[in-house]
Amino acid sequence: MPTITLYLPDQEPYALDISGLEQVTVGRAEDNSIVLDHGSLSGSHAVITNDNRGNYQVNDLGSTNGTFLNGEPVTEAIVETGSQISFGEVLAVFDLEDGAAAEAEEPAAEMGGGDGSGYASGIAAEIADSSTKPADFKNLSPIEKIVKKDTLGMVATLVGVVAVIAAIAVIGLAFTMKAV
Repeated sequence: MPTITLYLPDQEPYALDISGLEQVTVGRAEDNSIVLDHGSLSGSHAVITNDNRGNYQVNDLGSTNGTFLNGEPVTEAIVETGSQISFGEVLAVFDLEDGAAAEAEEPAAEMGGGDGSGYASGIAAEIADSSTKPADFKNLSPIEKIVKKDTLGMVATLVGVVAVIAAIAVIGLAFTMKAV
């Protein structure tokens, strides 16, 4: 039974059964097969495909922080039992057999778990119902976001300002007339 075990900082490892799936997408966006709310992942980060002959391949989908296979950056690569795939800073271990990779030494220790990254404690990923941008998310797009203007709100504000100015003018005129 093919599984992918995910290691997120400060969580227990979580294994997902991917048998029978032709492709598994990974990222922060809700339309992914595996939704991980982690700042190092892109909305659509990577895809793992099955050729229905027992061969699996990982493809990076142009992610910001990259996809790595056994520590090496890849755009596409064949994965085997025990392959360590990093989606940004999220580690995953691929297993084609029944628990062979899961019984191996915890990969987090090899990823520098003593550096404060949180990998030493393991990580559990859950398929999320929704996803939001992390607080530290930075949009690097060269295209500026178009902000819609609330025309009705702007008109209401302008009418309110004119009304306040008119009221001040009437009060000032009343005091002037009274003084004369």
